[in-house]
Amino acid sequence: MIINHEIDEELFKRSYFNSYTPEKEQKVLQIGGKVIGTLGNICVFSGLPKAGKSTFLNACIAGAFVPYSIFEMAMFLPVGRKAVCYIDTESSEYDFYRSIGRMKTLISFSDMPDYFLAYRMRDLNPKEIQAYIEYIIQLRPDCGVLVIDGLLDLLMNYNDEVESRMLINWLKKITSQANILLIGVVHTGKKDGMTLGHFGSMIDRYCQSVLTVEKDSKEQTFELKGKFLRSDIEFSPIKIINESGVFRQVN
Repeated sequence: MIINHEIDEELFKRSYFNSYTPEKEQKVLQIGGKVIGTLGNICVFSGLPKAGKSTFLNACIAGAFVPYSIFEMAMFLPVGRKAVCYIDTESSEYDFYRSIGRMKTLISFSDMPDYFLAYRMRDLNPKEIQAYIEYIIQLRPDCGVLVIDGLLDLLMNYNDEVESRMLINWLKKITSQANILLIGVVHTGKKDGMTLGHFGSMIDRYCQSVLTVEKDSKEQTFELKGKFLRSDIEFSPIKIINESGVFRQVN
């Protein structure tokens, strides 16, 4: 038998040790008083197009820069790593700036902090987007949270099993190596309400938390609920209403 020292080293790093106790998971995203996202993990906001995912996502990101929760969502950035990187793969320039404008309105800021990084990548292909994200993470080790709106644009075909699995592996790799919380957005199908394609099925399994947003067009309300959560982190649904462009929570 030929000894492979490189494999030996990798196996050693992945071994179980009786004398070792890992540090407690560091909470980053909390909803309704429950820890939904921690460093090194993936959380997903899912829902139909135009169902209000971006509204809750904007509030979630804005909450990273204030010491209070917004619509019961609170962010806790790790010490020395307060940068938040927001990648938008879907919006036009106008909608991109409008989205960030909504964040500023929610927290009454005239400008976003310098440690808020935001990039439009609508015109890039999946490989280019991945390459740019890897570069940003390497360039900004102070980044504790990476937001990708939306994850399906990192694929050519979300029904391709091999491509979907490769993207899942890449997401697990960057979250582990950079020790960041990744918050992604994935659309759901109109017929079954499930995240789209083979990729959707896979991301549901590997996420720490999957959230869903539903819109009531008649009442002009948007509701955030836990879709796939551990039983100990379930939270009560959060409903907000749009009143002439101003959102407030409905009790």
